[in-house]
Amino acid sequence: MATIYGNDTDSFISWSMTDSQNTAATSQNTLEIEGAGTDEKLKKYRNYWWKTGNYHPKAKWEEASIPYELATDVSWEEYVEKTDKYNIHGWWEWENGTVNVIELPLRFHEYCVSAITQEIYEATRSVKCTYFGIFASGSMSTKSRGSGKEADASYIPEAKPQVNDDGSDGKNHPWPNLVVEVAYSETEANVKNKVENYWLATGRAHDAIVIKLKPIDSDTAPSCMTAWHYCTNVRTAAGALNSTMYEFGTVDRQGNPINPQLGQNVINIQLNCLYHGVPANFVIPPLPNPIPIDLFYARYAIEHCNY
Repeated sequence: MATIYGNDTDSFISWSMTDSQNTAATSQNTLEIEGAGTDEKLKKYRNYWWKTGNYHPKAKWEEASIPYELATDVSWEEYVEKTDKYNIHGWWEWENGTVNVIELPLRFHEYCVSAITQEIYEATRSVKCTYFGIFASGSMSTKSRGSGKEADASYIPEAKPQVNDDGSDGKNHPWPNLVVEVAYSETEANVKNKVENYWLATGRAHDAIVIKLKPIDSDTAPSCMTAWHYCTNVRTAAGALNSTMYEFGTVDRQGNPINPQLGQNVINIQLNCLYHGVPANFVIPPLPNPIPIDLFYARYAIEHCNY
């Protein structure tokens, strides 16, 4: 039994043959694939992710320029169906019918997201499964005016009511109050633009945490790690969003060695912000106020995810 790639590299062809037939068929198939340009071959290999939900071994995603155009002429319904079917959340985005890859599922990214979500979970665990609870809605698909995006993590009070229109689902579902975006493959400019102009647009999220990890290589943990905390209550005199920056890696943005310790880089989420938009008669529960998110734990998770 032999398995080779067919001319359409999105599929596999298997059949029984003799050794001589196998050699001849494989040679012919290889020539046909190699006859195409390198860019065309890579595009087909990378499109395999869209068609099957799996990486093709020859896609060379580590060499791709992010964001990467994965598919076009895709309806919102098809996009949601694919992301749910393949559990692709936080890695693709939909924009007016075009699906772009904005992040690759690499362990440094995933461990960082997990460390942040763990801190929020621990701080709000006492109100879990109550009217005062905070839903961790994860990478929930959201849609607004031709754009579809998913944060790496998002949080919304159970008590927050539905909206009349322009909700996070394009209809009546309320927007989350806190979103978390971690960029490893994604550029700093792209992730900050997304947060400032999509997530924190009027009537949407109230706070956002953005983290940029500067890649070294797939086997080496990033040393330059930067975070920004946005709160829509904190603005410049001109009314623009005014974020607070934290450097929590072992190298700062100028390349100088640093060694921040536990308690040195803490993002504080005020309960009034986390529970923004709840009914007027709602009584905020006695949780830690503010909720501290110590970036030391995120750094530890990133540095130790190889073990």
